Amino acid sequence: MKTFAIVLTVCIVGAYAATLKDDQKAKLREYKESCITETGADKAVIDSIIKGGPINRDEKLDCFSACMLKKIGIMRPDGSIDVETARAKAATTNVDVAKANEVIDKCKDLKGKDTCQTGGTVFGCFITNKDFPVLN
Repeated sequence: MKTFAIVLTVCIVGAYAATLKDDQKAKLREYKESCITETGADKAVIDSIIKGGPINRDEKLDCFSACMLKKIGIMRPDGSIDVETARAKAATTNVDVAKANEVIDKCKDLKGKDTCQTGGTVFGCFITNKDFPVLN
C-alpha cells in the first residue's frame, strides 16, 4: 500500500496514495476500472477494501486481483510472480524499498489452485502487510 504496485496494487489504499505520483495513481484507477469490467467484481467491494474494509474473497475478487497484478506487470500470464518487476516498481515510488522487498519476499511464492486464486492470495498478502500499493 505504499508503493506503486508491486502489485499495484496495488495499491493499496488511499492512506498510501500520497507515495504515488499522479500518473501512477491515474494508471491504477484505469487498471482498476478495466479489471472490474473484465472480471465482474463488485466495485463497492473493491472500494471497501481500498478503505480498509474486510477482504471477503470469492472467485471474482480473486480474478480481479490477478487482473490487477498482470496489468501492473507483477504477475506473468502463467500466474507466476515477476519478482524483479515488483522490485523495480517499488523503487519508482517513495516507499521504503527495503520494507517493500520484505513484503515481496513474503508474498512471492504463494500459490492457489489457478491463476485467479494465486492472484487473490498474493494480493491479499500485499494488502495484509500494508506496504504495497495496488489500488487507488
